[in-house]
Amino acid sequence: MSKRVGAERRSPWSRGLGSAAAVALGASLLAACGGGSDSSAGTTGEAPEQATLVLRNDVDTFDPMLTAAEQGAVQMYEALYDTLVRRNWKTGEYEPAMATSWKATPTKIDFELKDGLTCSDGTDLLPSDIQKSLERLADPKTGSIYTGRFFGAGGVKQIVADDEANTVSVEVNEPHTDLIDSMATAFIVCPKGLADTKALATTPQGSGPYKLTSMKRGDTYELEAWGSPALEDPESVPAKLTYRVVTSDSTRANLVDTGEADIVSVVGRDSKRLESTVEPIQGKAFQADSVVFNQREGAPFADEKLRRVVAQALDAESYTKAASFGVGDAVDTLVTPNMDCYVEGNGKLGLKLDKDRAKADLAAAGYGPGGKELSVRLLGYDLQNSGPEYLADALRELGIKVEVTNGTLAQAAGVVYGDAGEWDVMVFPMNAPAPHLYPAVTKMSSNLGEGGSYNFGRVKNDEFDRYAKLAPASTGDERCENWSKAEAALLERTDVVPMMWPIANYFSKDLTFETGYRTTDLRTIRVKG
Repeated sequence: MSKRVGAERRSPWSRGLGSAAAVALGASLLAACGGGSDSSAGTTGEAPEQATLVLRNDVDTFDPMLTAAEQGAVQMYEALYDTLVRRNWKTGEYEPAMATSWKATPTKIDFELKDGLTCSDGTDLLPSDIQKSLERLADPKTGSIYTGRFFGAGGVKQIVADDEANTVSVEVNEPHTDLIDSMATAFIVCPKGLADTKALATTPQGSGPYKLTSMKRGDTYELEAWGSPALEDPESVPAKLTYRVVTSDSTRANLVDTGEADIVSVVGRDSKRLESTVEPIQGKAFQADSVVFNQREGAPFADEKLRRVVAQALDAESYTKAASFGVGDAVDTLVTPNMDCYVEGNGKLGLKLDKDRAKADLAAAGYGPGGKELSVRLLGYDLQNSGPEYLADALRELGIKVEVTNGTLAQAAGVVYGDAGEWDVMVFPMNAPAPHLYPAVTKMSSNLGEGGSYNFGRVKNDEFDRYAKLAPASTGDERCENWSKAEAALLERTDVVPMMWPIANYFSKDLTFETGYRTTDLRTIRVKG
């Protein structure tokens, strides 16, 4: 890592942004009911000339609409693709990116765009190009798991661009007050990528502040800032980035000690060793990692009594220790304390550890000694460390036969989001870039339809569906009341069993930055004073 000295990379399109965007949001429409993400770093000071960041896993695809959204992929998209707006992680406010200002209603947002937008290959990026990128994301035929979350249960009514006026409008069929947040994570793919979406999987066509100059898949990626006009100041980001893929937590930690990397996330036991010499910056996830169930007809956990057995067999503290070696926090709510509309009291609604009661309930359901044998398929993935084994042991202690399948998160997602239903139970990483509960709707509600990317466990919870439909159409206190009731419905019916609030400790000896659980904000990387 080197400090920038006399670098002249200011774009001819660079300009002040003004305050119209903040005013246009409207406090009553987008009022938050709770805190945002948590980080102690600031953005004052100078960006470094170069920085090396370590990815926890490789990029699965350069198509941001079809990714499984593991950490490596979303950190890559932060560099290669841009969005209409961005959410400030410290304040929770939405700020300009490709758009300079916008006007929002519950069903429509009108964006005014910056002049002179281009792609990283130098081609013009017109409002009509942005329209086509958003239309592909909104089209159910694309097969994106984000379509429902971004545009709501009613889907898109129309996306309209005016190249002459330099505007884009996004209108949905049903009120969706979190639409502005969706636009903060709806990455814009450039025309060449839309023209050949098969090639896009391996060759990015980006609108973001960086272009890819070289790569060795699974190992190293080199990126270079190109003076994007979407940036207020091109010098607000490092001139060059190196992304290294290191899947081993202990190896990543060693890179901090040796100084071979500038920003490293550690999610396991090696964090404690580093904390004695380097103060971490915590990236906290939105939503808890939670036990979820395959509730398809004929599957064991379509029976609520058996879901209750599992809930009473598990201890969140023990799982958190096994899965994160104590870096994460044990929780009893799906909504985490850094999210909008967090209600601590909902934690009393779910079942707590009671092994004797779990055994009795299992016997009452006709299983166990003298009854039927219960055999379940438990799905885990590598980043959960010993978490899946803890779950398996806890269930086996009750006399349940458990088959464990471990792989990568992408492999687990392929099974869960597939239609075959070849799984029964897993701790699912519910975390999302959005600080509200709507992303859970796309995973747990029948409002969005059956199959594929929606409602992967085939949950049938009428109470949840009711409030999950009301919440996006409401504002202020009413919005939070509806989201609280929606969460309560899941907990009371044991459709989810919250286990862990995922936390990643990010370490750097020379830099400060803002970070979430999966993504470091490249625009906030600064040399320590």
